[in-house]
Amino acid sequence: MKQLKLKWLLLGSLLTSTGTSFMWPLTTVYMHDYLHQSLSLAGIVLLLESLVMIGGSYIGGYIFDHLQIHFWLQLAISLSVISLLLLIFLNGWPAYPILLIINALGGAIANTIVNSLATLIVEKDSRYVFNMLYFMANIGVVLGTMLVGIVVKYNIRLIFVITFIMFVFFWLIAKFYYQVPTRAKPSSMAAGESQKQLTVKTSHRHFWLIMGLLLAYLAIQLGYSQWQSNLSIYMQGLGISLTKYSYLWTLNGILIVILQPILNFFENHYHIDQFYKVLLGFILFILAFISLIFAKDYLHFIFSMIWVTLGEVITFPTISALAAQLSSTAEKGKYQGSVSIAASLGHAFGPLLGGIIIEQTSYECLFSLMAILVIATTVICTAIKFMLFNSK
Repeated sequence: MKQLKLKWLLLGSLLTSTGTSFMWPLTTVYMHDYLHQSLSLAGIVLLLESLVMIGGSYIGGYIFDHLQIHFWLQLAISLSVISLLLLIFLNGWPAYPILLIINALGGAIANTIVNSLATLIVEKDSRYVFNMLYFMANIGVVLGTMLVGIVVKYNIRLIFVITFIMFVFFWLIAKFYYQVPTRAKPSSMAAGESQKQLTVKTSHRHFWLIMGLLLAYLAIQLGYSQWQSNLSIYMQGLGISLTKYSYLWTLNGILIVILQPILNFFENHYHIDQFYKVLLGFILFILAFISLIFAKDYLHFIFSMIWVTLGEVITFPTISALAAQLSSTAEKGKYQGSVSIAASLGHAFGPLLGGIIIEQTSYECLFSLMAILVIATTVICTAIKFMLFNSK
């Protein structure tokens, strides 16, 4: 059996993130402007899509831990490929939202399995692996969001064609290069000891630390989702154009592409404690949310986005790496799926909760509550670390 190579996981991540980034910026606009549906109905579709992705993340984790990985990964990607092929020809109402949700299910299952496969890479440290996966995914986001504006001017159907082609290539890569043993067995261990590892559950203190990290990660994603939803409305209310808002995401992508290699350099040359690293990321997000309370002009929003991006670059890949390090061999898929579920929960309910808070109070109150929520969960996570790992 071939050894799983990091380069093929990275190429798969690039293809899927680029393809997905062709789709998601247009979802609301396409449903409203092309299919003539209300914004609230578009919001319901996006919520259903996020909920399906939560289920897909759980299924993907279960498949990795208990079933034949290669077969089910190909099946999940095939689900996306078929739905995208049908979208080329059936992109009206209600075919579009139905196929979009089916694609989301296949993508969520595949994404969780691929992230779990990353824990089997033996040629590189897990920190480097997840940093590079995150880096390639963000290059895909930059490419996808940059090119979608050009492609859509010619024909919006081309969006579905290009995404379909990218997922076909992803299917081929998975078929020929993701053929790995169901479990990686360290060669330095005796066969009996290695087999025993495959049934050992994650220790209680590691379980509670992972839960603490995921709680803080969920709080951050609830706040992060405001940037992708309610903040655009807030900025327009302050007289800042939608174009300038979109430039903030361009800045976000460029900063990630610049900062990730720098972070990898420090990871490779210095011993950095991963818990304290993620703690720094939490603090940066707190500062970002606090800075939004006082942001009334474009320069302040640029400043806030820089804080958000710094926090994102440090936090997001490190959460996955810590989940991989702390979980037992038998539960790698379960906890990588949990990371995806936390992110999807934040994206599913963040905009809705934000909208309710804004209607009842104000944007400033929303940003304050987001900061308080991240502070509270960071304190809980830190308390778990020092209470259960005080001997280290």
